[in-house]
Amino acid sequence: MAYQDTWAVCTKCGEKFIFRVEDQRRQAERGEEITPSELCPSCRGVTRAEPERRSGEQDRRSGERERRPEPRREQERRPRPAAKKPPQSTLADLGAGPHEGSVKWYDREKGYGFIVHSDGNELFFHRTGLAPGESTDFPDGAQVTYCIEETEKGPQAVDVERMDV
Repeated sequence: MAYQDTWAVCTKCGEKFIFRVEDQRRQAERGEEITPSELCPSCRGVTRAEPERRSGEQDRRSGERERRPEPRREQERRPRPAAKKPPQSTLADLGAGPHEGSVKWYDREKGYGFIVHSDGNELFFHRTGLAPGESTDFPDGAQVTYCIEETEKGPQAVDVERMDV
């Protein structure tokens, strides 16, 4: 099945967010219907994979009470090992979009720059690919949304729009 990032709207705060390809694949692997969450990542706060149980609440399947470990004292805490990075996908795997990323750099005089996708891939964008009405002010690190279009020279970001304005 071909997955593609799509827009969704949070039912709590009304903000637009992206229902990502990664989330769609996870749902498919679990045998679930592929549907966007009703809440944006900010409103969700915690993962919705398993509802939290209160301490001592009975597990309906086993009939046993959940036992929570005692919290460790400050001196006993050890740093967690760094998470492994997922393998980088190719731009062809990403689909048309919309996508989120950050501006690596943009030169106003030359009218082009690069966006870093959330998986680390870099994507060229030109001033002709800006969203209608968008200014050419793209400081390094600015968060943007964009779509991907295949051109003669390879994939390029189009409909580029700042998120933090």
